[in-house]
Amino acid sequence: MSVDYSPLQEIIDGGMILNAPMKQYTTWKIGGPADCLIEPKNSEDIVAVVRFAREHQVPLFVLGNGSNLLVSDDGIEGIVLHCGDSLAQFSFAEVSDDTVLLTAGSGALLTKMARETAKRGLAGLQWSVGIPASLGGAAIMNAGAYDHCFYEVLSAAEIVTENGETARLSGDELGWSYRHTALMDRKAIVTGVELRLTKGDRDELMKTVDETIKLRREKQPLDFPSAGSVFKNPEGSHAGYLVELTGLRGMRVGNAEVSEKHGNFILNKGDCTAKDVLTLIDQVRREVKQAQGYDLVPEVKLVGRF
Repeated sequence: MSVDYSPLQEIIDGGMILNAPMKQYTTWKIGGPADCLIEPKNSEDIVAVVRFAREHQVPLFVLGNGSNLLVSDDGIEGIVLHCGDSLAQFSFAEVSDDTVLLTAGSGALLTKMARETAKRGLAGLQWSVGIPASLGGAAIMNAGAYDHCFYEVLSAAEIVTENGETARLSGDELGWSYRHTALMDRKAIVTGVELRLTKGDRDELMKTVDETIKLRREKQPLDFPSAGSVFKNPEGSHAGYLVELTGLRGMRVGNAEVSEKHGNFILNKGDCTAKDVLTLIDQVRREVKQAQGYDLVPEVKLVGRF
């Protein structure tokens, strides 16, 4: 499908890149070119892009920090809407003696907000430091770690609907569960979030942040590109433990490798392809099923021309 994207640049304030190399926009450093990548400057840009895509029947994919997804080697058809630094503003407002409301754009990074709130003596996000997600991505997939999740503090989300209209949804309206929300089932775009945080002891919160970062460095492979955890934890067990128990650490397909350090990470050891990763994921699932009886379900999203 041949589409003239030039009119888009005339109706938005942000930037546009044609044939954008997606490996530069994902934490796995994998992926072919996107037909058109838009970096919106504001929510008005997002509305304009959604309406353009709808009018011209162009596929639209929303990208945050580029974690938790695998982009096809053949790239992405249509428009990629990259909600990044230009949508990363944030502010605080005290709503009671012990509660503060954080209002932030969807492009703000979760790990940065975890540090920023801890420095201010605000509790609720300290567990999330080190998670490579934007707030928009965290809201869509209900990011979590260490028995906590994003929806513990999310009070509302600002969205642009699939029709190009703006709306505000409360946390209760977003129907969340483990690694899932109602936003995953509809073509809505998160432009901002409101988080309800409680006042705490700054020193204790910063200590938790530092300890969490130390724990991640000790247990997770950070020397090579990855997408974070590849599989959801099955009920009653942990995906990484099952992979390791099956003896799959170091298993390799091409330049994709199951981490020696953590069984739920697949690393890009250099110019890795999406095909390498998919083949390795299938092999891991097959062997864990045969050896342990668990059917591991990937939590990474496949995007593009697969």
